Amino acid sequence: MEQPEIKEQFVREIAQSTIIPALAGFGFLAWLYGMIRSPYPGILIFPLSAILLIPLYLFSGFLYGGILLSLLTLIGFLSFTLTRVQAFPLIYFLEVLWLWAMIMAVRRYQKSYIDGQNRMRENEEVLETRRALLDSALNEMSKRKSTLERRIMDYRSLGRMVRDFSSTLAEDKVIPLIADTASKFIGRGVWKVKKSTHGDVVAQYIKKQKLPLIISDLSVDNRFHVERQRYASMIAIPLEVNNSFWGILEGMSQQPNVFDEGDLRLLSIIGGIASLALNNCVLYKHTQELAITDGLTGLYVQGYFKDRLQEEMLRSQRHRLPLTVAILDIDHFKDFNDTYGHIAGDAILRQLADLLRHRLRETDFVCRYGGEEFGIIMLQTDMREAYNVCDGIRLNVEAERFYLPVESFKPVQVRVTVSIGLAKLSGGITRENELIKIADEALYRAKTGGRNRVELGYSDGGTQ
Repeated sequence: MEQPEIKEQFVREIAQSTIIPALAGFGFLAWLYGMIRSPYPGILIFPLSAILLIPLYLFSGFLYGGILLSLLTLIGFLSFTLTRVQAFPLIYFLEVLWLWAMIMAVRRYQKSYIDGQNRMRENEEVLETRRALLDSALNEMSKRKSTLERRIMDYRSLGRMVRDFSSTLAEDKVIPLIADTASKFIGRGVWKVKKSTHGDVVAQYIKKQKLPLIISDLSVDNRFHVERQRYASMIAIPLEVNNSFWGILEGMSQQPNVFDEGDLRLLSIIGGIASLALNNCVLYKHTQELAITDGLTGLYVQGYFKDRLQEEMLRSQRHRLPLTVAILDIDHFKDFNDTYGHIAGDAILRQLADLLRHRLRETDFVCRYGGEEFGIIMLQTDMREAYNVCDGIRLNVEAERFYLPVESFKPVQVRVTVSIGLAKLSGGITRENELIKIADEALYRAKTGGRNRVELGYSDGGTQ
């Protein structure tokens, strides 16, 4: 209640309890004295007393009004007893009775009025309560509407995110897109995608538990002991590819208590979509590898070898660098297949491919050219150096023991030899097929010249 209302109520109570009764009493005594002095006082006392009685009753309550009514009744009784006029007793009796009826009627009206006011206040309270409930319901509906609108926006954004992830199958482009998407959706913290867990205790923990993680305050979290903490709170989820741990998506903030469970639920949705995108990248990369690699040996196939050779020829001619190509063929390979079976032949091809991978230089490019033939591109290598490299490979193959998986208690060991034809790039050669043809002709001479040897080929058809 406000200060002015308190003062007003205080003044009203003082007036009702003191001032009005005192004025009424004083007025009544003065009026009574005047009436007594009048020639015919008795008849007018009771009707005129109602002028004082009713306001006193209304303003000061039943107590003071009742006192005055009792005095008037007593006066009426005395007047009824002491009067000498024959008609006055009946008049006094009727006037007192009328006065009581008046007071009862006023009291009944007052009670009805108060009851009406109370009902009105109760109705107002009920209406106010209903209004408050309606306001609360409207606020709740408004909040739900805002939440639904936000969810609709989030789902639309998720749809755009899926389209963005589907727009590229390159892992190096998807990774920054994942971090950027998480930053936009959560709206707080610094976001990173980590593929390696080396030296990161949090990433190692998530990899072990395979569960999302939210840390409100790193300084009081006993699970992690991080020196020189740059962040106070963090949130992270694991990313999986082919149901195996791939890395984590984490958000960090320098302030504590930044992330909540709602962020974790939203981040889990993003992580599921991100894992699917990363899985697509891996599948695409694997598909590309299957398209350019040989399933048996793991080496590149002939088509990719020719494309690469054409590129390297153009580069070498532009920069005037030497380039040499070798075609390697296994001697008497058909005999191994006929004697031990094709499974044994496949084993020889795999072992020879491994030997070539380990014996060749890092700058050399090797492929399975077809059947038992292998192709080698030697960059920035002249004919003499290429001969030394290939002759070294020939000697390594000759010294190698090849183990064949045959049905016996003891694995079969065989010796394998290879023949190699070389061709170097010269000014008159413009297509890769021309260079390969020269190397193939040199290989033919190595075969017809006794096998297990390296033969040089030249663009003019000569030999060395």
